[in-house]
Amino acid sequence: MASVEKVTETATIKFTEEEIKKIEDFKNEFGDLTARFGEIEIETIILENQITQIDEYKTTLKTKYIELRDSELKLANELKDKYGEGEFDTTSGLFTPKQ
Repeated sequence: MASVEKVTETATIKFTEEEIKKIEDFKNEFGDLTARFGEIEIETIILENQITQIDEYKTTLKTKYIELRDSELKLANELKDKYGEGEFDTTSGLFTPKQ
């Protein structure tokens, strides 16, 4: 035989306008904070990307600097082999050998 359970009705309670406003305020504030966190995360991504680009550019400049320095040393050695030790005046273009 099937049993019948007693079903009780539950009473509904209506929140006050003040309580509803507090709940809505919390909901809105959480939404605002979540949006702000999202904005900060997006800004962080943008900044990290900019840092990566700067680092890559810096590496390129370092490489160019090393290449330029090597070329300078090579030229200095070539001129030294050709003319000997001395001073070169870039303004006048004159070379003064060491004595």
